[in-house]
Order: sequence, then C-alpha cells, then structure tokens
Amino acid sequence: MLISPVPNKTGSRGNSEKGLIMTQISGQVEAHFHKTFKQFDSYYNQNKNFLSRLIDSRFRRSMQLRFQKIIDGVSPYSLKTVLDIGCGTGRYCFALASKGIERALGIDFAQNMILEAQRLATEFQFSHICQFIQGDFLTLPIEEPFHHVFAVGVLDYIDQPVPFVKKMIESSKESVMISFPSKGGFVQKCRKFLFQKIKKCPVFFYTQEDINRIAREAGATHFTIEPLAQDYFLTIKCHR
Repeated sequence: MLISPVPNKTGSRGNSEKGLIMTQISGQVEAHFHKTFKQFDSYYNQNKNFLSRLIDSRFRRSMQLRFQKIIDGVSPYSLKTVLDIGCGTGRYCFALASKGIERALGIDFAQNMILEAQRLATEFQFSHICQFIQGDFLTLPIEEPFHHVFAVGVLDYIDQPVPFVKKMIESSKESVMISFPSKGGFVQKCRKFLFQKIKKCPVFFYTQEDINRIAREAGATHFTIEPLAQDYFLTIKCHR
C-alpha cells in the first residue's frame, strides 16, 4: 500500500548506495502489501465476529481513531478534493465520497491494492468521484494542489520521511494529515518483531521529537502533534 522511495542513480557513491537501500526497502514493502491486500481490506469490514472485534479494540485501536480523524479533518465536505497517499483498497476515499466530497485520488504502489480499490469503486458506485492509480508519489507530478492530503499507515514504511512530507505540503492547499507509529510499548514491540523477523518487511517508529523535527525540516510552520493510541497524528496547516 505504500509509495516507493526513488533511488538516486546519478549522485555520488554514497547517494547511490542509499538509493539501492531505499529500493530494497520499498521492494520488500510492496511485495508484502501486494500479497496481503485481502487481509488489509478485512480490517475495515464492519461485519466481524466478537473475537475479531476484540482483537481490533486491543491491537488496532489506532486504525479506528485515525480513520475518524481523517473523516473529521476534511469536514466540511462539499467541493473538497483529497489525495490519499498509500490508499490501499480505497476505504478512506469511499468514506469521504459518501460524505459528499467532489474528488478523491488514491495512489498506491501495490498493484493488487489498486485493482481491488478500482473494483470496489465500481461496486459502491463511486467511480465518478474516486480515481485510483498505481504509482510513486515522490515522482508523480501533481498538477494542482488538493484541499487535503493525507497518508495513514504509510510513514511506518518510509525510510526517508522528510522529502515525503515536504512533497505532501507542496501538494496541499488546506491541510496535510499523517499518522506515525510511536516508539516503545508492548504492541509496537510485537509488531516490530512480526514485520522485521517473520514477514521480512521493514517498519519504522517515531518519537514526538522525531516528528517535530521531520515537520520542520519539511517546511511546516503551523502544525500539531497528537498522541493517538499507538500512534502520533500530525496535522499541518497549509495556506495557498
């Protein structure tokens, strides 16, 4: 579901080596989400049994809270445009389309995620509002800014977050919203072991100080950082 960092093929040896590492990381992440798109989409299924709901309340509370933060953050919805980076199967875009936004663009580099999002857009009759494309956010030209740009569950897998956040700011005219997984805690330690040791997929965690530094280096001047269960939620105000 994530947007691939772009390797630097023309820089110094150090930059080239960094590019190769970034390419390797993005390849591992893409492969993971390409294989697990059905499992990912099931997290947003409302028809769950008691055990699944119990697991969600204990280990996926952040997912529920940040979903609501995005929905509330876009309000009022009329005539709004949104860019969902790392859109997965499009659940955020569909929820916002049902609220009355004008347009949603979802970008993801996992092909199966995009194919499922396109299928669901047709099924839910949102194809005229929601567009989904497979691609790399860092190299994709954004012709005009969107009202709201968000990346949820994405910075978990981004090795170089500053240029990513910088382009998000450049692509927005009202707000940028980003979730960051927090460092420490039992749940995060379990997740780190699961992803890095078993699934062979890199995952990154952040302190509030890390996020403050990233936001400032990306050019943000007006922003808030809010604890959100096992996450932090960064909201940047943009003025165009």
